[in-house]
Amino acid sequence: MSPSPPATLTVSTVAAAVGGVGHHLLKVEGYSRLKRTHGETGSCLESGEFTAGGHAWRVLCYLNGNREENAGFVSLYLKRAGGAAGDVHAELEFELVRHHGAAAATHGKYGPAVPFDADGKEWGYPKFIATKKLERSRFLRDDCFAVRCKVTVVEERAAVEEDVTEEDMERVGLVCQCKDDSCGFKHERPTQTLREKIALICRFICGDASS
Repeated sequence: MSPSPPATLTVSTVAAAVGGVGHHLLKVEGYSRLKRTHGETGSCLESGEFTAGGHAWRVLCYLNGNREENAGFVSLYLKRAGGAAGDVHAELEFELVRHHGAAAATHGKYGPAVPFDADGKEWGYPKFIATKKLERSRFLRDDCFAVRCKVTVVEERAAVEEDVTEEDMERVGLVCQCKDDSCGFKHERPTQTLREKIALICRFICGDASS
């Protein structure tokens, strides 16, 4: 019976990398007046266009929820801007920003990367904070509040062929079977027969007896 051919191992890597990070501060001034003009559910305040990771974005702020089921909450969303083609995956984070000199306080939400398409689909948090909670908080002062938006664009890198390392071979349970003594990989030793094992034991015993 002919021996089986030696096992081989090849390695490639597909990776997700950060393509860029951008921050945008949306300030809402004259909150009580804006509630009267944009207090209907579905009515939103739209930020100026900003760039993050080489793409254009806008923040949408709904003071009374983006839908009826979210009424009574501030809804915060992000969308693509500029009419660029293709999908972009990005991680999204919103955080209320405290006023200068105010006591430390935090309120924010963030999540994993989601796909933003060129058609302006929105992603965000429909119940970011209850309106009454915002109005009682330290984030609203002098009829103003601000929201920081952090956008982290995630890019997928295509598969790249790599040289096999000793660690790779150990992880999959393989050892190198080449005959090159200078090879840095671990080499597989041939399985010992019963006769070879007995001979090895005898040499060990005889060696102890002669000493």
